[in-house]
Amino acid sequence: MNFVKNIWLKEDFEEYRQYCMSIKSSERDCLWEKKIVNTSLECFGKTSFKAKQIAKEIKKGNVVSFLENLKIENHLDSLVAGYLICSIKDFNLFKNFLDKYVLTIDNWASCDTLKFEKKDKNLLKDLSYDYLKNKLCFVRRVGVNIWFELIKYDGFVEESFKMLNSLSNEEEYYVNMCASWLLAELFIKHRNNALEYFKNNSTNSFIINKAISKCRDSFRVSKEDKDLLVSFKKTKNA
Repeated sequence: MNFVKNIWLKEDFEEYRQYCMSIKSSERDCLWEKKIVNTSLECFGKTSFKAKQIAKEIKKGNVVSFLENLKIENHLDSLVAGYLICSIKDFNLFKNFLDKYVLTIDNWASCDTLKFEKKDKNLLKDLSYDYLKNKLCFVRRVGVNIWFELIKYDGFVEESFKMLNSLSNEEEYYVNMCASWLLAELFIKHRNNALEYFKNNSTNSFIINKAISKCRDSFRVSKEDKDLLVSFKKTKNA
């Protein structure tokens, strides 16, 4: 199929649907992926790889036309949309599509598809806090996920700890798990700052304990630090 379009018409999407069905993996692979991703959407097997290939081709044409007319019907659609939205350079246009997209997400993989490179950092921070107020679990996970980009910059590291403290009452597994990954990454990339945070924080015990576990599993953390981190584990109600 030729994915490079100036305008995406109804017949183009009919061809797109036929193409997607033609690359669907075995039923066994699809069921395995559906279980791992834990989505209500139909899975196609090796969906992330296929979605990247499709999005790469669509980006050579009119991305906006595709996104304006796409109706997300399966996990492949969701990932393709995520990749394309993050490729949009204009922040307002990017945000317009992202605000609608996050409301469709029902799984961790669609959240983690989103990458936020080359976006205005302060606008990203504001967007994160907006999403963290949302009642939907996966919108909040995207709010946390944004910080994986922001902590690449020293000016946002201390603010990231404030964000983690704001999750003290968070109860959703998928939000807490993303936050624990973030804290582990903070320890690896900003050890001294993160160590102070482990010593003195007000976030929930799941985030702290899971982050410690992830650090202890990482080859990027020294044995001495792995042993040290154990002392900062929290009891469930702490």
